Amino acid sequence: MHHMISTFSAAAALSSVAQGLAPPRGAVRLSSTSSKMQGLAPPRTNVRLASTLFDDVPVTPLYRAPGSAFQGMPSTPGWESGRLDELTDWATSDRANRPVMCEYRSEGGWLWSKWRGTVLQMVLVPVLASMSLTVTTDILAHAFSEADWSLFGVPPAEDALISQLRGLATLWEYQLTLTIFVLTFFTQQAYAHYRSVYFCARAIQGRINDVCLLLAVGATRGEVEGATSTYSDDGAALVTLCARLIRLCHTFFWATTPTTSDGVGDGGLVDGDGPTDLEPSERVQAGPELLSPQGLRSLVAAGQLTANERTALLKTGLPPSQYWCVLLEWVGQYALEGVDHAALRDSPGFEERLLRELTQIRAEMFSIGDFQAGRMPLAYVQLVQVLVDSLVIIAPVALYAKLGALSIPLCGLLTFFFKGLLELSKSFLDPFGNEGFPGQNIRVDVLVSELNFGAQSRWSAAGAVLPERDRDGPRPLDTVLEYCSAWPDDPGCEADAVAATGDG
Repeated sequence: MHHMISTFSAAAALSSVAQGLAPPRGAVRLSSTSSKMQGLAPPRTNVRLASTLFDDVPVTPLYRAPGSAFQGMPSTPGWESGRLDELTDWATSDRANRPVMCEYRSEGGWLWSKWRGTVLQMVLVPVLASMSLTVTTDILAHAFSEADWSLFGVPPAEDALISQLRGLATLWEYQLTLTIFVLTFFTQQAYAHYRSVYFCARAIQGRINDVCLLLAVGATRGEVEGATSTYSDDGAALVTLCARLIRLCHTFFWATTPTTSDGVGDGGLVDGDGPTDLEPSERVQAGPELLSPQGLRSLVAAGQLTANERTALLKTGLPPSQYWCVLLEWVGQYALEGVDHAALRDSPGFEERLLRELTQIRAEMFSIGDFQAGRMPLAYVQLVQVLVDSLVIIAPVALYAKLGALSIPLCGLLTFFFKGLLELSKSFLDPFGNEGFPGQNIRVDVLVSELNFGAQSRWSAAGAVLPERDRDGPRPLDTVLEYCSAWPDDPGCEADAVAATGDG
């Protein structure tokens, strides 16, 4: 991990040099601390944020790689080899190399051909076991029955052994009805849980984007340069600071969430049947190492944290699982201090909305743990497990009396459906792959990389350039010339005519 972060740090520095940008150089701090210690409120016009990233940087603080027209969009289907071919970097990447979950195509032939991450992979062993049990039943029935029948024939109903098996078949049919009802409802509830966790993860991204948008819109503007204006120095520094901290807050949160689908625990595997899942013993989680003192030091070296921020995190005395809470609170504190010192526009409505979004982020992040803790009571899951297992175990004996050897493939098919629905439901109850199959998981590394782009670049770049408003909006050529002929004394008419005709 240390080597990985150092490599990405060097790559980020090289890309900054290639664009003529200076890499981050430490903490962005409000310069009014000393004044506050003296109990003096500094004048608004004289208070500035110590700018770092925006020093000597062009108006648009954004690096766009060639061919990145769709960067920042939700993840796209990634089954095809080479569609997204860059391995996602856990802490700093802003480009996903795979979809956020195992996606599909609508063609039936394509769906039949898939193996990894499907029910076929989940229940192969139970299906083979059920068919083997049915074969054993067939052999024993031929051995102990007094009557004779062909290999693929139906056993005679008047045989004593077969008549006893028919009674068991009646009991099995009653259980079949109950199991269908219970399992159907169980699968529906499990999928509802999966969707709730997924949309909660998306809601966290949305609220963080809202905060970055509010900061970019609320940042004070500098003087107009030609036909555009940009952030003031204080506003630019505050937007950069808060965007970086809230992006790390999101990264740290997912680093503390138990998962094997974080781009590290599952090896960053893309969808498809070529690669195989890592064994449980080979899976490691990025979070513990990333949030360790050594991991934080690597983030400092990569320009994602400052040395002062790392020291402050360690001095809080909180466990690493709570570091994201610290960063979220820092964003609120810096934003309110920015309002007090004219880095952000002073408006009660603006402050209220910003604080509401921050508390909503906190609520959504806590909801992820709440969903996992209360996903399903033990007794309910145990009941469904016993129902399904007993149904498929009894099926070979219960169906043999009516079908004979034809029950062998039928029992395999029934096991596939019932055990498949059960295993799929349990996989839905484990959306981050700590217990189930990695193919069904929500990929945390994709969530992180998507948000990295939005929080780091999208809104800050969008607000960095604001065009000067035209007096009358866009006007066709004939409208401009007609206006100038009617108002020849308008001092701006000559310039408008020249711009409209392209002469000059």
